[in-house]
Amino acid sequence: MFEIFLFINPIGIYCYDTEKQIRNTVDELGIDVCYHYISIANVCLVNDDAIRRRKDSQKLPDISTFSKTTYEALENYHAIKLKYGNKKAREFLYELQKNLSHDASAYNPKLLEEIATKLNIKATPTIVLFNEDNEQNGVLLEGPVAHEDLVNLLLPDYQNCFSKFMPQQNHLRLI
Repeated sequence: MFEIFLFINPIGIYCYDTEKQIRNTVDELGIDVCYHYISIANVCLVNDDAIRRRKDSQKLPDISTFSKTTYEALENYHAIKLKYGNKKAREFLYELQKNLSHDASAYNPKLLEEIATKLNIKATPTIVLFNEDNEQNGVLLEGPVAHEDLVNLLLPDYQNCFSKFMPQQNHLRLI
């Protein structure tokens, strides 16, 4: 089983794309994975996401509204996590990111209510990947991850591919 730690902006455009890529690859390979989401938000992350969205020609609200949206998403994620658990919180966050990936200005309280109802419920991308079947170190992947790289890391015969990323010492390796 693999353990994946995702450090993400709760509404980050690249975070959503990276998570979607990971989910598709894991489903394609049919492997067992345990996800850990670590949602973070700060001024730099919000600003970076706004710049990325403008490059994609998205219509954005003013930066203070966009910041407020990010922090509200973070608060809602943690509230759902505490009340309903990690799985529901991850589903909420994924649906929210999906809805905002093409239009960040679509965020509003009604959207939150729709997502919560759909799931039956009353800060970027960085991945830390561990293989629980192997006592070796984990791998830290920063930024968007290519499908081929995920396949190489997650295949059953990953040993050769995984080891090329691994340091000899007991710590994470940056890629």
